[in-house]
Amino acid sequence: MKVQFVPVGRERREWMWKARDESNTITISGQRFESLTEAVRDARTQIHGSTDDYEDAPDDSGPFAA
Repeated sequence: MKVQFVPVGRERREWMWKARDESNTITISGQRFESLTEAVRDARTQIHGSTDDYEDAPDDSGPFAA
């Protein structure tokens, strides 16, 4: 699965994410997040079902791919 984080808004201060799986199906967050960290956290929750595995992880400063 490939996850992409995209800055959005007039000032590009908000973030959205979209994911593409092996079958080329695209999932888009449908909402905007004030920070990249919030967008990453939401993507992980939506794709993996939980953020429990990441509770002790430091704040994210960049995109991830699963």
